[in-house]
This record gives sequence, structure tokens and C-alpha cells, in this order.
Amino acid sequence: MADFSKMDLFFDKLKEMHGIAELDRHLLHLLFSMQPDVSETTQKFLCLCFSLWDDGNTRVPLNEILFRERWNVKWAGLKKLKESQEDSFDAEGAEFDDFDQIIKCGVDDLLTKNFSAIIETLDADEFDESLKHTPLVKRETEYVIDGLKSPCFFLYMAKHFRAKLEIQDSMARLFKDGRERAESITQAELDACISGIKELAARKDDKLGMVPLVLNAEQAQAVVRGQNENLVVTGGPGTGKTTVVLYILWNLLTSLVKNARNPAEADDASGTIDLRPTPEEILCEYGIYLAAPSGKAADRMSESLKNGLDGIREELVNADYKKSAVFAKLKSLEGSTIHRLLKYSRSSNGFTFNAENRFPEKSIFVIDEASMVDVNLFASLLQAIPDNAKVFILGDPYQLPSVDAGAVLGEILEPSSGKNFKVGLTISNRFKDGSAIGELAKVIKDCAKIKGTKAPDKTFELHPVFRKDAESGSVDGAPSEMPTDSVSYYSLPENPSTKKDLQANVEKVLQTWVGDFEELPRLALQIDPSLMNSPTEELNQLCNKIWSLSLKKRILSAERRGPFGVEQINKVVCSAIKKKFWNALKERQVKGVKVSDYFADSRYFPGQLLMITQNQEMYKLYNGDTGIVLFKGATPYIMLKKPNGEKDPEKKRDFVVYPLSLLPADAVESAFAITIHKSQGSEYKYVTMFLPAQEGHPLLNNQILYTGITRAKASVTIIATPETFKAACETVIERDTGIEL
Repeated sequence: MADFSKMDLFFDKLKEMHGIAELDRHLLHLLFSMQPDVSETTQKFLCLCFSLWDDGNTRVPLNEILFRERWNVKWAGLKKLKESQEDSFDAEGAEFDDFDQIIKCGVDDLLTKNFSAIIETLDADEFDESLKHTPLVKRETEYVIDGLKSPCFFLYMAKHFRAKLEIQDSMARLFKDGRERAESITQAELDACISGIKELAARKDDKLGMVPLVLNAEQAQAVVRGQNENLVVTGGPGTGKTTVVLYILWNLLTSLVKNARNPAEADDASGTIDLRPTPEEILCEYGIYLAAPSGKAADRMSESLKNGLDGIREELVNADYKKSAVFAKLKSLEGSTIHRLLKYSRSSNGFTFNAENRFPEKSIFVIDEASMVDVNLFASLLQAIPDNAKVFILGDPYQLPSVDAGAVLGEILEPSSGKNFKVGLTISNRFKDGSAIGELAKVIKDCAKIKGTKAPDKTFELHPVFRKDAESGSVDGAPSEMPTDSVSYYSLPENPSTKKDLQANVEKVLQTWVGDFEELPRLALQIDPSLMNSPTEELNQLCNKIWSLSLKKRILSAERRGPFGVEQINKVVCSAIKKKFWNALKERQVKGVKVSDYFADSRYFPGQLLMITQNQEMYKLYNGDTGIVLFKGATPYIMLKKPNGEKDPEKKRDFVVYPLSLLPADAVESAFAITIHKSQGSEYKYVTMFLPAQEGHPLLNNQILYTGITRAKASVTIIATPETFKAACETVIERDTGIEL
């Protein structure tokens, strides 16, 4: 039996630094069982490879200089992460092995020795039967080293290499080069598109009410191109990606039913029977699939599309049977996770829809939040799409990449072939010209896309709660009268002597942040969860009021643990709200309420914000969904906004409730503060964001910062220092996936 003791000792030290996952140990043991002659040093080198793969890379370079550069950056980040969580951590003492020697010997071994039992060496991009049995793939490709293209071998996990080839093949099959069409679109076509939608639809304006919907030139070009091309539509928050797709779908479907038979019209006088299909019969043949990587994102996309449909003029739909049929088809659409769309089977550990069993040819796909889709899922999705399907992929490439391997959206947007299947939307309806948030987002994006761009100089003032002139209780991290569209830059007192002192400073900020969230328990007490199946107008108004308050503000953090971590922040915020609620209950009699009803045996309190962390398919609750705790007697419930889409007041339901006892205890967590990863796709009026306190921290990066600030609609408060803010702007996550289009 193979002896893994020395490798395990190295692995354990790396794991203690949060540098590798326990699952990797089992995979490494399997590899070394298949290839027993791997030296101790090369075993350690493969541990480093797995560690870099865990960061989302799908390949690592078998070049000593390139590999050492990547590893040194990661190792420095791991030490900063550990230092931020432990007072007594000794960074110098963490150097438990000679990484340079491990990298040198490991690269040399893998380039010169035969490891055919575990590594398949390929010279070309082609599928090979051996890939089904060999865990790792080594392939030579050209790579830029010191400004020159040089041949370099890369090591992939076989599943990632297969996914790369599948994506390359599927993108070539589904997305044609649209350069000629993009260049040939005339101003008359754009004007006709803008005019047609202006007559068809309206949008809600806060000051003017419903006004005609007017597309900008970028949006109009996307709608025109979408009639004949499959597109990748990119853009930041509020740029209208969903609006564009809605009207692409509207135009596609109306063109399909243009010559359909209207059953309301009588046959002509000659007695000839009209055999043409009706609009419903034609539309029934087409499947429209809305999908996203998470249930929360899928729900949000379908809700956004339905909100757009509500702007289509009712009189036009009612006056035209064909438009009415198109409207009904689009109104019936529901979002789905990509896993559910492909019909994942646990028993076969695969998807029902795949390369051998594709969706019907008459299919239209809209895939949202594509930046969050990992390389393997993206490959599975594209393979299952038939050749003649319509496909629209939406996303913001500057947001955080997927949790799992790959950064596919960014890779496919710059094809080396020069193909053009992208439409970029840059004009934000959320952030107008001169917007402080919008301008900051643009500068952060420039740091990511234009190499060498420096971060803007920002002055960070001491947070008001620490100023001697601050009135007690007058400062709120998100006050009700915060200036619209503002960015505030605050720091904490410098050089706290211990982590405990730092935590005390954070708690002082949080005590003032709670503010109007103290109202959540009082409002929650007025809602009877047993009446939610047949809500009165008064109950609906109350539910909407507490829901609106719950979305007013949020604390975002890059970290889960430590003084700035969401776990500790939520603990402090929950404690502050519960304490005030407890005191209020004791000070005044609340009709029908006993203190013991809410606190005796419950880990929850009325008005607590909770996030679902594990999909609960039975209840249509998904990872990322947020709800509010209600009580009936001593029984806690969770209320979530899940509109059923009905217009009839008797059938319409905007909210659902479930007893929390139905959900696993580890499937929910407090959500006054959430990680920036979890916040993707959400929006709040006010955002307070904590950045990691150490330069070099692995979570102090451009995508974290950009994603966090663009969650805000009205104001952002950034708690950091000039140094950490600058480091975040200028540190861009670069994942190596090797996709070549």
C-alpha cells in the first residue's frame, strides 16, 4: 500500500493555511495509487497545482518562472488571510517548506518523466478516448512570456480540459461572426426599432409616471441584431440587458405569427377553409427557456421580464389577437436554474439534456448572470443547445467570476479569431451622467480593462462615530436622509492594539448602522403568518412595507470570518436589534404577546433577515433567497416575496410563508450582512461595505470592489483605508482557463 504520510503532513500544513480543500487529499491519494513512482517532491508540487486549481484556474503552467509567480502571489495572500483572523499568527513561522525547490523539481519531473498512468500528453485540441480514464492532461500551447510568444506546457484536470474543448466547439457552432451585420445596420433600421418600441411600451418614471419607453442606440442595435444573430449581451447594472432581450423575444415571436390565422375572423365568403395554424399553435412549437446559475438569479430575471411586459400598452395587445398571443406566451415564462433546465440526475451524475440528447430545434435560450457560470456547467449547457436554436447570453464581465472553475464570460468576449457576437451596453439608467456611484464604477472597471490604470486618490475620513464632535446616536450608516447617489469614504481608528480592540471599533459602527431596522420586529409582530394564504389589502400593505424596509440597506463584506466578516457582523447586529426589541417588550405591554413566546426556545426573532443557503426544491426556495422571520405564537416562520403572477386580486399572491422547522438548520443564516459574492445580482438603496484591512489579502481585489458598490442604488459607504482601497482597485483576478475562440 502506498505511503502518503509525508505528503499528508505537507497537505495538512497547507490546509491549516486555508490553501487547499480536504477533497483534494482524496484525489491526490487516488493519483498516487495509480502512479506509485511519483517522488515526494513531485507529490508536494501536485498539491500546489491543486491549490491553484481551487482558485478557479483550469490550468497551471509547467514553467518554473510562471508557476512560481502565481504561487508566490497566492502564498502571500494566504498569510494575510490567516493574519487577519488570528492575533498570534506568525507569518515568518508559516514558511514550512522550500516552495522554490518543490516547484523547480516538480516542473522538471512532469516535463521529463513518464507519468502516463495519470497524465495524458496531447499535442492538439482534439478529444481523445484516454481522456475518459486519465485524470490529468498536459498540453503544449503558445504563451506570452516576457513579451514574447513561447511554447509552454500546461497541466489541466481532464474534466476542465474537456470542458474547454466543448466550449470552443459549441461557441463555433452556435455563434457566428456578426461583424458584417453589425457594420451594415442603417440609421433607418435603428430609428424604426426605437419608434416601434416607443409606440408599443411605456416605462415608469418616478416623477412623470408612465412615459414612452425609448431605447438608446446601443439597445436598439442589440434588438435589431438579435433578430438574426445569437448574441452575448454585456453591461453593468441598469444598462437594460433584460429590456433588450424582452424586445428581441417580442419581435422574434411577432414575426413568427405574422401570417398566422386569426380564429376570431370568419372564413372568406367562398367557403374556403383557412388551414393556416393559429398564433397559439405556432408559438406552442417553440420552447423559450430562461435560465441562470442560481435560483435567485433565475427568479429575478423572470420577474424583470414580467415587469417589462407590464409596460406594454394594454390597448394595443387587446386590439390585436396575434400580439395578445405573444404577450400571453411571454407572460407565462418562468426562470430556472441551469441545473434544473438540463435536468440533473443524481443517480447518473449527469444531465438528461446533453450532446447526445439536445433540446428541440425550435428553442430560444436566455441565460442570465453568465459571469457566475463555471466552465463545466457552461460546457454542459452549450452542448445541449441544438444548432438552429436562438441563444442570448447576458452578464457583466467585471463582476466576480464563478465560485467554481473558470471565468468563461470574460474569455468568450475577446475571441482571438476576431469574431463579433457581442453587444456591449454602457449607458446606465440607474447611474446617470455625473453619478458618484456610476463614475466610481467606471474608474474601477478601467483599472480592470486598461492595464496600468491607477486607482483614483480618495480621502478617507475617520468614521463619524469616532469624532469628538459627533452627537451621540446621530450617525447612522444608512440614515433616512442620506444624499442621493453619494459615495462616502470612512476609516476606523488606526493601529488597534489587538483584534479585540478592532472588533470593538467595528461594533461601535454597527450600533449606529442598525437605525431604522429597529422597526423590523415591531412590524413583523403585526403580521399573522396563518393569514397569508388569503391576505387582506391591509395585510398586503403591511407585508410590502416591511419588505421595502428590509431592502433599504445592507452591509456587504468580502470576508466570512474575522472582525470584518459577515458572521461576526450579523451576530452584533442581531444582538443590537434583539436587545432593543426585548427592552421594548418589557417596557410596554404588546397585546397578545409574551416575551417567552419569541425567545425561550428559538434561535430567531421577529423581523430577523435570513438568507437561504441551500436549495430547497420542494418549496421553490433557492440559495440566495432572502426572507423575514415572523412568529405565530412560539413558532417561527420565514416570509419571502414570491409573486405568483396572477392579476386577479382573489388569486394574486406576492408573498409566501413557511415554518422554519421545515428547513434544515444549516440551510439559513442571518442576512443583515452578506458576503459580496452572495450579493451578486441584488440591489439595495444604501450599501455599507467593509474591505479587508490588509494589503495583499486575497479578497481585496477589483471584482470584489466593483460588485459591491454596484449593488447600491442611492449611496455607498466604503470602510477601508486609502491603501486598501487602492490595492482593491488595482488587483484584478485573472483566471487561466485557456479557452481559444
